[in-house]
Amino acid sequence: MASDDSAEDIRRRMAELRRELSSDVREVSRSARVMTDWRFYVRRFPWAVVGVAAVAGYLLIPRRKEVQVISPDPDALAEMFRKEQLRVETPAQKKESPGVLKSLLLMGVTWAAKTGMNYMGERVRTAAVNKAHEQSRVAPESQPHTQRSPR
Repeated sequence: MASDDSAEDIRRRMAELRRELSSDVREVSRSARVMTDWRFYVRRFPWAVVGVAAVAGYLLIPRRKEVQVISPDPDALAEMFRKEQLRVETPAQKKESPGVLKSLLLMGVTWAAKTGMNYMGERVRTAAVNKAHEQSRVAPESQPHTQRSPR
């Protein structure tokens, strides 16, 4: 009888372990899905995500090439110019990049122009619909009534 009792205890314990194992597997699967979701990190660690994004942006932007300033003699300049190792830029040739304020102002003016055009178009469309509606209401009243004679 002792072996039957111990066998039953082992079966019961094995069934309990299987149930725990399946729930543990489900929990690990859910946890893995959460850990691979980028939104989890944004919600949980917003400042760390901002820092990582800033560092990544800094590393992705190419560095500006340094300008070398040399003072060669006229013969060396002529030789460099012939070998196309020298590039001469005058201030008029340099392209000035628009400033941030100028870009924002241009975006605001563009937005205002589009919004104004949409508003005016809507007003014209509404006026045309109202005029057509009024004309359709007035038209039957202005026509003379003719009576039909019965045949």
